[in-house]
Amino acid sequence: MSEEGRGKRARVTLKFAAQRLALPGEDAELDDDESSELRLPSLEEVERARRPSTIPPREENDGGRDGWERQRRSVTPPPRAYDLPVAVAPPPALPVLDVAPGDALALVDHRSRPPVAGPTPLSEMADRFALGDFTAALRLAELVLGTDADSRQALETARISREKLAQLYGSRLGSLDRVPVPAVADSDVRWLGLDHRDGFVLSLVDGNHTIEEIIDVTGMSRLEVLKTLVELLDLGAIQFEG
Repeated sequence: MSEEGRGKRARVTLKFAAQRLALPGEDAELDDDESSELRLPSLEEVERARRPSTIPPREENDGGRDGWERQRRSVTPPPRAYDLPVAVAPPPALPVLDVAPGDALALVDHRSRPPVAGPTPLSEMADRFALGDFTAALRLAELVLGTDADSRQALETARISREKLAQLYGSRLGSLDRVPVPAVADSDVRWLGLDHRDGFVLSLVDGNHTIEEIIDVTGMSRLEVLKTLVELLDLGAIQFEG
């Protein structure tokens, strides 16, 4: 090939036996010569096809944003949810005092009063006595007499409570002329768990003395002897024959 032929672009022509299809934009009717040739596009045509023929104009007032930014959906953040205020219970109303206008000293005196005290031994004694609990009433009366020996209410309550309790214990033992006898052997007395007072009264029970005689011999109060004999009877330490 000569140097003159090298500088020119070679044109390649392909021959087809069948009629080629018409591309979009081409005439549907082609002659036989044109239909049998397929020409490759040149480099200038390829570069021209790649470049857009026109540049789309920029929209006015677009704020300098490109088309992609204009097409993106703007997301508005949801409004902030505020917590509803919690209902607060009002403070309790203060008691209304019936104080005359200008009487500030009376108001101060009312505020400075000490709270009401609880039940006292004297009031508790009266309540127990009213309920028929003579054992507790007697114990409280003796407590009051320990601090106030001249309390007439405590003295009267103690006297009546002793009489009531003596009647109750006497009804458990029966007639005071009855003679109690020991029900356990002397060697088994220690297993009863008796204190010195119970042991002393038990030692006087020998089957020869009546209840009245035992009361006189002990030197103890009538109520204490009757109560001790009832306790010994409940423990099975003494019994009555007949």
